This record gives sequence, C-alpha cells and structure tokens, in this order.
Amino acid sequence: MKTIFIGIVLVLLFSACTTLETPATTFAPQTDIPTPLPETTEVTPAATSTTALESPFTLPTPEATLALFDPLNPPRTGDVSLEGITSFALLPDNRAGGESAADFRARLLGGGTFTLSEQRGKYWLVLPTALGCGECMFSLSLLSQAAPEEGGNLNVLVLDIYQPDQPEYWQIYADYFGNPDYLWSVVDTTAFMEDYEIFGLGTFLVIDPHGKLVFRSDFPPRVEYISHMYSLASRQGVE
Repeated sequence: MKTIFIGIVLVLLFSACTTLETPATTFAPQTDIPTPLPETTEVTPAATSTTALESPFTLPTPEATLALFDPLNPPRTGDVSLEGITSFALLPDNRAGGESAADFRARLLGGGTFTLSEQRGKYWLVLPTALGCGECMFSLSLLSQAAPEEGGNLNVLVLDIYQPDQPEYWQIYADYFGNPDYLWSVVDTTAFMEDYEIFGLGTFLVIDPHGKLVFRSDFPPRVEYISHMYSLASRQGVE
C-alpha cells in the first residue's frame, strides 16, 4: 500500500516539473491580416461653366425666333375693307377709349432716355416686348411689312418691359430689322405694366400727339390695319 502511494506521489512530482520546464506560449499579433478600411462614397464633382455671357442668358436670334413662331401665326387672309375708317377710334380690334396715356420713361439703345411727356406733337406706336418673345418678333415682322418706304408720322418705340435688361441686348434685333427710325429701349417705370394693363406680349399701343391713348390691341393687328395706322398718322398730323 505504501509502495502504491509513493508511486503516485512520484508521478505527480514528475508532471509538475514537466509543466514548469515548458516555456510559455506567446501569441504575437499577426501582421499579414489586412486592416479593413472605412467605406467611402464616390463623389462626382459638380459641373462648372466657364462660358462668360454679356447677358444673363443666351439670346435667341431674330431668325431663330421667327422660324419657330411664324408657322404658328399664318397670315390672316380675306378681303379687308377700311372704307370709312377715318380715325384710330374706328379701327377694328381697338380697345382704347381716348384716355390720357400714363407717362413713362425708358432707357434707349445707344444712350439717352425716352420720356413720353416730352414727346408731345408726335404719334407713337409703342410695342411692349421682351427678349426672345416670339409674339413680339412676329409683331416687328408685321411692322416691317406695313411701314411705308418713305417713313411717316407714326414713330415706333420697341419697349422691353423687363427692367433689369440692358438696352444693348437689343442691338442684334436692331441690326436684323434695319429700320433706323425705330427706338429700342428698356422700360424704367415700374408702374408701366399696371398703368397700361399689359396682360400679354404682342400688345399694340398708339399714343397721339396730345398724349391720348387712341389705339390698343392685345394681339398683333393685321398688316392692313397697321398700314392704315401709318396713313391715319400722316393724314391727321397734330389735330
């Protein structure tokens, strides 16, 4: 019995010595495992424009505007009788009542200022317009067809109704239509639209030498009517 006990003790001592002699295992960090990178989102740089424009937007040419708009406004055909129409008040489509025309100012292409109250003694055809307006280019085309070769007493003011515009923007249109008697301008009176009740472009206004609004149409009149306006202005002069 004693012999068995001694044998067990020897085995335990041998095991303890073996454990002490075995070097401790060290765990070195593994360097071959890649460190995960944070996810990134691809950013596309915003497009930038390097084109410098003299005006805030690209201006359509008169040719391009008319090419788009003319097919939408075929010439009105049919016989037109102007017999007995001896004044602006009798012209077809006229909505004016001969009321006093509100005064307004405008900045002119080439410099200077137009003031209506300083233009007494003349007939003025005022065409409210805007850059790129097809209806307005159509109106100017009608004016070119209707104007007499020798001119006349009906003066034309092309009036841009958007105040921030510059008169110089209209140079390409002035060159295109080529009538040196037209005045090209930008309105400088904020109340113009309200004073003249301008609800749409293509409006025609005629102001007589006494400062009365004698003709108003909310759409371009026929060429025959415009031609008759020139005749009436030359015939009546200063009443």
